[in-house]
Amino acid sequence: MFEIVRYTPAQFHAWNTFVASSKNGTFLFDRNYMDYHADRFKDFSLMVYRRGKLYALLPCNMQEDMTVVSHGGLTYGGLIMNEKATAKDVLDVFRMLQDYLRQAGCRRIIYKPTPAIYHRQPAEEDLYAIVELFGARLKERALSSTIYRDQLNKWYRIRACGCKKAAEAGISIKESDDFATFWTILTDNLSHKYGLKPVHTTEEISRLQAAFPDNIRLFAAYKEEKMLGGTVLYITPQVVHSQYISANEEGKQLHVLDLLFHNVISMSLKKHPYFDFGISTEEHGTILNEQLIYQKEGFGGRGICYDIYEWEIYEGKAKQLL
Repeated sequence: MFEIVRYTPAQFHAWNTFVASSKNGTFLFDRNYMDYHADRFKDFSLMVYRRGKLYALLPCNMQEDMTVVSHGGLTYGGLIMNEKATAKDVLDVFRMLQDYLRQAGCRRIIYKPTPAIYHRQPAEEDLYAIVELFGARLKERALSSTIYRDQLNKWYRIRACGCKKAAEAGISIKESDDFATFWTILTDNLSHKYGLKPVHTTEEISRLQAAFPDNIRLFAAYKEEKMLGGTVLYITPQVVHSQYISANEEGKQLHVLDLLFHNVISMSLKKHPYFDFGISTEEHGTILNEQLIYQKEGFGGRGICYDIYEWEIYEGKAKQLL
């Protein structure tokens, strides 16, 4: 009933067209986004056809140890399905995927499902399938903070006062295309505080923004003409996600992020059900950054999990069929 084929650039347009019409895909799965780091990840993405028509996609890469990751270069991944996908069919798809990967010599699967807040309609048939068929186990659980438009929480006093102070200091919030200046603020902050670098370079984020101008946008806080902080937003139909957040020392003293998020959250929730601040956990989810999540909860954010599952590829078919 189903046929599985390996993705090649010849299917570029078919892949992107399917992602755009799927019930749980976002622009992160568009090949123009996925392929920006193609040199770092050996692509092993799969396409599932039913009676000659594209039925599902599995964006993934292959590691040197023959582990398949869906997808190592993305925050989330998992099976991308159309609105006609049913539970029984998805079970059949995963049985075939397991056999396909076993025959390709794969040893293990790391699976990063797309969190439900991003789904345009319910799309968790894959989670049922991987546990029921393969006994998939939870490998990592990261905690994000999300605001739901239909049930808003009151801001903490410290956030509301900060917003007022920033406004009184003459801070203005506006959209910007000055990614270079923001990246300097971001890089300095990450380096001094955590000894880290942004996942994307300035050149990469600028190239991605040029490819997805409606999906990747920078909003910044200014005192006169000087940028003091900002956030890069990843915009999908259901969720506005704050991919990067940072302010310099002057911006922190003036509480510019409080005013920034007052504006950005209000703007976002007019068209999108969810605003997501991103994860506040470290060391593969084992450590909660309490200071960071306190700030996000102060804006009304509450917990959403970003999970990662794994299972071994057995010799033979799914374990229930042995």
